[in-house]
Amino acid sequence: MKLYSGKRIGQSASELRRAIVFSFFLHVIVALAAVFLYIAAVPKLYMPPFYQVKLVGLPADLSQPPLKEEPAPEKPKAAEKAKKAAPKAKRTAPKKGALPELSRQKPASEEEKRKEAGEQQKAGSKTESVAVTTPQQEFKFGWYLALVRDKIGQNWRPPPDARDAKARVIFVVNRSGWVGDVNLDAEHSSGTFGFQQAAIRAIRSSNPFPPLPEEFSKQSLDFSVDLMAE
Repeated sequence: MKLYSGKRIGQSASELRRAIVFSFFLHVIVALAAVFLYIAAVPKLYMPPFYQVKLVGLPADLSQPPLKEEPAPEKPKAAEKAKKAAPKAKRTAPKKGALPELSRQKPASEEEKRKEAGEQQKAGSKTESVAVTTPQQEFKFGWYLALVRDKIGQNWRPPPDARDAKARVIFVVNRSGWVGDVNLDAEHSSGTFGFQQAAIRAIRSSNPFPPLPEEFSKQSLDFSVDLMAE
C-alpha cells in the first residue's frame, strides 16, 4: 500500500516471503521435538505373543495294558534246610580296654632294655676292646652305657696291622639317640691315621643309638669311648 507521498506501509514482498518460510521451518522443528519427547516419555507396553494349545489324548490303538508282575521263583527247599542246619557263628564282643591287632607296639620299658643289654653280653659280643664312659656324673644308667658299648663293638673293625694302638673318640647323643659331633681326642690317642679313622667310623656306623632313658632330664649326653686293637 502506498501513500500519496510514494512511501510503502509495512513489509515488502521479499521480506514477507522469508518470514513465512522461517516460521514454517520453526513450526516443523517444534512439532518434531514434541513428538520425540512424547515417544521418550510414554513407556511402551510389550505384549508377548501367546499360542493356543489343545491337549489331545493318545489314540486307542496305541494304549497298552498294564504289565503284570511275575511271581518270584521259589527257593529250593534243600538250600533252605542247609541254611537252617548251619551253625551260626557267635560274635564275641571285645573286652573293654583291649587294643586292636594292628595297634602299634609299646616302646620297650627300662627293664626290657636292661634284659636286652644282658642278652647281648651273654651272646659273646666283642666288647673287650671298647670302653664307654660319660663325664656327666648325674647319669646313673649303666645298662644304657652297656647298650652303647655293644653297638659300637659290633661296628668296630680295626686295621689288621694295628698293634698296641688306642683311639679315644668324644661324641654327643641327643635324647632321640642320634649322634651329634664326633671328634678324636688326639692327646689320648695313638696308632696310625687309618686306625684313628676306623675308630671314628665305628661311632658313625652305630648311629642312631637307643633313646636316652626317660628318667634322665637333660636333652643330650656326652660320651668318651676308648677303642683298642684286638
